[in-house]
Amino acid sequence: MKRIVFVIAASTLGLVSVAQAQDKPCMADAARLCSDVEPGGGAQIACLKAHKSELSPACKKNVMKMKAKQMEQQQLEQQQQQQQPPPATP
Repeated sequence: MKRIVFVIAASTLGLVSVAQAQDKPCMADAARLCSDVEPGGGAQIACLKAHKSELSPACKKNVMKMKAKQMEQQQLEQQQQQQQPPPATP
């Protein structure tokens, strides 16, 4: 049951894409390193990050991709905030 929930959570959070669902590179790492961690709230992802040096190369690659996407999203949000005019004062 934990494994199914992790697959759904990982897919939703970008650890594995639909195209990569067949090989699930982080599934084995999560089962090996984070089997005692309950899914939800980002706990499993935090566990994987805590064990970064122990991750398989394929999982590391996916985690790095996810991190890069997060950074891009943050930069985009910062740019959008800078472009918005300040709120009008009465």
